[in-house]
Amino acid sequence: MATERAGMKQQFLDNSARYEALKTEVTHTLEKALESIENVKIHSVTARVKSVESFLEKVERKDYADPFKQSEDLVGIRIVCLFLTDLPKLKELLARTFDVISEEDKVNRGDASSFGYMSHHYICRLSAAHSGPRYDDIKAIKFEVQARTVLMDAWANISHHLAYKNEESIPVDLVRDFHALSGLLYVADRQFETLNRDAAHSAARAEKEVLKSADIQDSAINSDTVRALLQRQYPDRKHANEETVSEFISELPWIDLSDLRDLAKILRDNHRAALEYEKQYPPGLDGRGSFADIGLARAALAIYSPEYAAQKYSSVDTSHAEFRNR
Repeated sequence: MATERAGMKQQFLDNSARYEALKTEVTHTLEKALESIENVKIHSVTARVKSVESFLEKVERKDYADPFKQSEDLVGIRIVCLFLTDLPKLKELLARTFDVISEEDKVNRGDASSFGYMSHHYICRLSAAHSGPRYDDIKAIKFEVQARTVLMDAWANISHHLAYKNEESIPVDLVRDFHALSGLLYVADRQFETLNRDAAHSAARAEKEVLKSADIQDSAINSDTVRALLQRQYPDRKHANEETVSEFISELPWIDLSDLRDLAKILRDNHRAALEYEKQYPPGLDGRGSFADIGLARAALAIYSPEYAAQKYSSVDTSHAEFRNR
């Protein structure tokens, strides 16, 4: 047995360069594919080659007759996304990108209240698109892809840290708490999904009421309505992301501005002056840049309000003042 174990260990070490090459190729291919998928927010993509100690332990535990053929996770990739509805989209992406040999759904086919973590597991090989001498040594090796949400990943990491490998190993007085916590995280995942869906509806409603209506009816200032207003006021400019819009909204109380229609009027009335400011003080190191929508909006507010200009820029900056009466 010791001789057989030593032989497996040496064979694994001899193949380690191939496993590392496969990990690099799969990670690169997957990251490129993820760039093309829409409406999926990826938290992280990680990859690892199984350690030789972990490989030998699994071979003994599973009593593999042909270890290198039966081991399907020598290379492992983990995709962590934000929402449950991202998981089916990742499934479709994997099917387009690799040859998926088998899959196991531990989310919809598992028990949410039982011990253990939930995720989607896929056993894959490189597809026919990976052809040529570069792939000859790695294209036959299977690898595993796990897809899970952030909360699933958190539960997996915490339960792994607690070192309970299965439900039978949990102390009896802790079983109920483990079940409750696992179920709680599952419910939280569902609630995040609902929140994400409601947020999308809110954005669509703001776009309809602010961007596409003849007159602005909604007076509420929030991320959705302000983004729609900026798109309406500056349709030809680069539009800011959610984080930048939120930062902009946090600046509006400096001038006691809490009504969307008031903000729209300020931006509209000071638009020409903001364009003249941009022409005289263009952004960028080469002096040839142009403002995104938020940049023009901030220029308009600074021209309109000395208080805003002093808060946002500095009390000694008088560049906006010369445009105030134009």
